[in-house]
Amino acid sequence: MKPKLVIACAAVLISLSQITLATSRPNFSGTWVLDKNRSFSNPPGLEQTLNVTHTGDEIKLESKLVTARGEQAINESYTLDGKERDFAPAGGQPGAKGKRTAVWLPEGRGILISDEITSDSPNGPVSQKIARKWTLSTDGGTLTVDYFFDNPGGVSYEAKRVFVKK
Repeated sequence: MKPKLVIACAAVLISLSQITLATSRPNFSGTWVLDKNRSFSNPPGLEQTLNVTHTGDEIKLESKLVTARGEQAINESYTLDGKERDFAPAGGQPGAKGKRTAVWLPEGRGILISDEITSDSPNGPVSQKIARKWTLSTDGGTLTVDYFFDNPGGVSYEAKRVFVKK
């Protein structure tokens, strides 16, 4: 085989592999309902539905959350480029301000959303960190969101919410 042909074939294969990697990332779009039996460390009586619109590196989330405290609607967006952005934290904490980054996990296996929320307290500002890892099952029917909370006073815990596609 001629050297130029070998180089051209190699270039085509490399290009195709990059296209395959770029398109193999999961798409989280859909309506998702919480599967309480496969979830853990969540508030008692939690019910949650997610409506996700995912286009490229943009995710828009509309969530309906029901707990013993009542019903709450949460609307958020994530840009999966690793840049820090300001956001308004849900929950109405007085003086709360948030910073968020969102990125693809290695090899596009899912996404990681990291929030840092600072709010006022009688003893001065306090910070809470929340990380959420979203992964999708290979058949696209199960969305798993792993939560990692670091709260003021050194209290940390994990929670898992497993959703099935409606």
